[in-house]
Amino acid sequence: MRFRKLGNTDLSVSEVGLGTWSLASDWWGRCDDPDDMIKTALDCGINFIDTAPVYGDNALGELILRDVLATRRDEIVLTTKCGYDTSKPRPAGQREHPQDFSPAAVRTQCDESLQRMGIEHIDLYQLHNTRMDAILADDLWAELEALRDEGKIRELGVALGPAIGWIEEGNRAIDNRPICTLQTVFNIIEQEPGITFADRDRVKNAECSLISRVPHASDTLSGKVTPETRFPKGDHRAHRNHDNMLDNFEKADSINFLWAPETYRTIGQAAVSGILSNPAFASVLPTFINVDEIREYAAASDLPFTAAEHDSLSEQFAINFGHVDRFTMIMKSSV
Repeated sequence: MRFRKLGNTDLSVSEVGLGTWSLASDWWGRCDDPDDMIKTALDCGINFIDTAPVYGDNALGELILRDVLATRRDEIVLTTKCGYDTSKPRPAGQREHPQDFSPAAVRTQCDESLQRMGIEHIDLYQLHNTRMDAILADDLWAELEALRDEGKIRELGVALGPAIGWIEEGNRAIDNRPICTLQTVFNIIEQEPGITFADRDRVKNAECSLISRVPHASDTLSGKVTPETRFPKGDHRAHRNHDNMLDNFEKADSINFLWAPETYRTIGQAAVSGILSNPAFASVLPTFINVDEIREYAAASDLPFTAAEHDSLSEQFAINFGHVDRFTMIMKSSV
């Protein structure tokens, strides 16, 4: 496992991280024993763990980390998030909790996260799926700075979502706020808006790092599903437009040289290595549901792209992989 710095901080994270979203819910299929998966991740060299109070019911995504943090806190770079009011019920259909980014609410959310996980500080505190009003709220950022001054958090970040997009929100956060990370949907087929963020001055100057989520494009780059796969109701992948999934499968066919036998990579590993070939990205957060996937994707850190492979991928992206899309992905925005 290789490691990279988060921006210009002293936080060094594994190139492959562990997110607890799929460990705490069944929205991506039923996962293996979460405790075993966390242990396997640490054994594979993963030290970066990403969680949030809204992962699973009753903040399970944070609670499942309490035991390992009690014994191995010094080995872990921990990030959790703020912004959702978990005291109010989640609407039906995997929709978002109501958001509350008021300074008082964020302070309460931070204290509750610390208490749930039994820790004294959070390494990276991210605004979760924030809209523009929170990016522009000076009183919110003053409160976040106060939490940092008090030692409750070390560094600040922004996580964009839930869908792909939020370009202006990301640009404003990078340019105008004291963040060391921006988390975004990014994979080797769906490279926007990630490459736009990578072109911002603070990212190019290594003051702010990017973090990739959905690196396998809802499993079209994992080798675990086929174009004929239909996901059951309740599976988060079922929200993907089917034509979009077909487009991504066909685009992947044009770059299968990246996981040819002589590369010693699986398609899932190539998806991770391809992201890491862009130095703007400090870490990749695959969606894991079993220990075999953890071992497979973690090993991608030791199978980096050559410069020629990176250039070939960039050339293919520039021509849309020689593909005519059935479906045009609309970038989400709050402005």
